[in-house]
Amino acid sequence: MSVTYYDYYDGSKIFQFISSRIGLPLDLVNFLIAQIAALCLARLFRKPLRFASPEFRHSVCLIIGLIMGYFCFGKQSIHLSVLPMMSYTLIKTIPRHLTGNVILATSMLYLSCLHLHRQIYHTADYSLDITGPLMVITQRVTSLAYTLQDSAGQKEINCNSTSQSSNGPCKVRVEDIPSPLEYFAYTLAFQTLMCGPVVFYSDYIKFIEGARFDEDKQAIEPSPRLAVIYKVAGSITAAVLYLTLAKKYSLSVLEELNDPTSEVSRSWSALYLLWYAHLCILVVRCKYYHAWLLSEAICNNCGMGFNGYDTDGKPKWDKMTNIDVFGFELAQNFRAALSSWNKNTNAWLRNVAYERGGAAWRTARVYALSAVWHGFYPGYYLTFFAGGIFTIAARKVRCVARPIFLDSRPKKMFYDFLTLVTTRVAMTYATVPFVLLHLGPSLAFYGKMYYSLHFIALSALLLPDKRKHSANAVQNSSNHKESNGETAPLKVS
Repeated sequence: MSVTYYDYYDGSKIFQFISSRIGLPLDLVNFLIAQIAALCLARLFRKPLRFASPEFRHSVCLIIGLIMGYFCFGKQSIHLSVLPMMSYTLIKTIPRHLTGNVILATSMLYLSCLHLHRQIYHTADYSLDITGPLMVITQRVTSLAYTLQDSAGQKEINCNSTSQSSNGPCKVRVEDIPSPLEYFAYTLAFQTLMCGPVVFYSDYIKFIEGARFDEDKQAIEPSPRLAVIYKVAGSITAAVLYLTLAKKYSLSVLEELNDPTSEVSRSWSALYLLWYAHLCILVVRCKYYHAWLLSEAICNNCGMGFNGYDTDGKPKWDKMTNIDVFGFELAQNFRAALSSWNKNTNAWLRNVAYERGGAAWRTARVYALSAVWHGFYPGYYLTFFAGGIFTIAARKVRCVARPIFLDSRPKKMFYDFLTLVTTRVAMTYATVPFVLLHLGPSLAFYGKMYYSLHFIALSALLLPDKRKHSANAVQNSSNHKESNGETAPLKVS
């Protein structure tokens, strides 16, 4: 490892010998040790600490979170406390109806400053820094702030929910400002400190107070053992795939596109480049699958994430699910793929951006906030710009093309296969800049692809919006019937 790497990394160097032996950077070794320790400690909340007082459970979550933060980030961990303290001071002092908006602006400004610091001083070897946990803490403080703001306005917002039940979306209200212990334990809880998922305040409080069972069933907490084993196994599988394939399909090859004299720039065809990029992005996704599945297992192992029972009476432990691996990999449209990726972050974006303000710029607000939340590398903005136009274009193409393939099963199967392949191609094309980060290689990649998917998506935006035409037709028909003294039937879509 370079001297720059060890000079910049502030975390513990106790396990440097393991890093040297297995060839992994020390920051990743510390991350794995911290998460494995969290997985083991989480079990305490289901057995010896299950009936402990809420104050004691809060304290354990907070203390372990602080220790874990210092172990992984050293003196940088001070930021983990500064942002919650600043937000809590604002909650206590500013008018309730402004709480969400002010704390969103303040926390995003604080996070942005650290993103810029990371971008300026980032080294090639260093991959884990304080902005990761701060991104999760930003989600927590802003979601709670908007909950308080909406409660003052008699409005209900969504809580953690990966699916909609027959009774409608999960709703939550928080009337009172949490105590300092509740607030800091919530923002710094060790279970989700390192990489999420974002946990909404009401779900955290229910976990602390022991309300982790369906009220319609017997008051016996179901065991999360199978869910934990399944997610740990998935996490290990993803880690093995990443370690096995990362060197074979290295991103450094794509970074060579910025050099016109490299073999990649001179001899690779656009089709082969797209295939290689697809494999590279798949390997990178394995790293996310590993981290998120392990974090979900930690939540489940402590009793957090129970989401009721399915139709067969089996317990569901998917309330804290961040990733639906098969749903993402087999998605047949861009929107379905995005809804399966970082699911609780999508819920946060829906709460703080999509449902705020007018409907005209909903998609733009979501992508803009998501881009700033991630940081200021140009690659992020290229990806979110492409993702925005791809989402809208795919919606229009679907409205036009899908009815053509619904009159027979073979045609429908062909349509499903075609949309699956198209979504994979579009997802790879859009996300290459996200992992390359820098502008030069990202534009070189798009140039090698002749910006083809950008032009196709922009052309698709010119298609007529059939949904609007259908709505206008229904409205005109309704007005015509009413003008003739008829009553228009109620249409439920």
